[in-house]
Amino acid sequence: MCNSTFTDLWAEISSPDQKRMLLLGIISAGTTLNDIVVLNEWLPKCKGVLHQEAVEETILQTLLFAGFPKTIEALKQLRKHYPQSSGGKQVSDHQKAGLDTSKLIYGKHHSRLIQVMDELHPDLTRWMIEDGYGRVLSRPGLSIKDRELAVIASLMASGMVHQFKAHIRGALYAGVSKVDTIWFTNTFVCIIADDLKVAFGKVRNEVLDNQDDNWGVKNIYGI
Repeated sequence: MCNSTFTDLWAEISSPDQKRMLLLGIISAGTTLNDIVVLNEWLPKCKGVLHQEAVEETILQTLLFAGFPKTIEALKQLRKHYPQSSGGKQVSDHQKAGLDTSKLIYGKHHSRLIQVMDELHPDLTRWMIEDGYGRVLSRPGLSIKDRELAVIASLMASGMVHQFKAHIRGALYAGVSKVDTIWFTNTFVCIIADDLKVAFGKVRNEVLDNQDDNWGVKNIYGI
């Protein structure tokens, strides 16, 4: 992973929000790529910028995109720097929470999402809603905006262009500004495989330029 690029940027930026976003992306991508060196370098930097619970949630949710083994290995590294977990938590109504969160992220595209997933397999739809968006992405401890940024970094690292498109749009629906979306994806372009960089850039620009979604001035300026 392009660690020297992140190190240089870390020394340059003073914005707390940009530091937070950078750490979210590095921890998520580091987990996805099972980059133990990067994780051990950057996990200590989270102190004072991200609460321990937010760091844990960033790693835990990556199991949806990178699998249990990499999540387990990342949590092992986390415990070197944060010996005690922040404790377990549960979402009471997984289906309702999952529907609410997925509708927020997919907006007007939600019904099409359900249709496509049902065509692939109805159990996949249920698992996606109840487990993915319900049990995992609806948990407290990390805002939905920060969750979506972490998801984007994971998808960039793993080369999942189609899912990246959905979650770029989802980040915007969740309230991430266009400015922050552009900054974040430009920052993490170095983790994309060279043969996929053009595809990722094209997809991002298509979403950002889509007038039908009308991200508008409100999102551009974050107000």
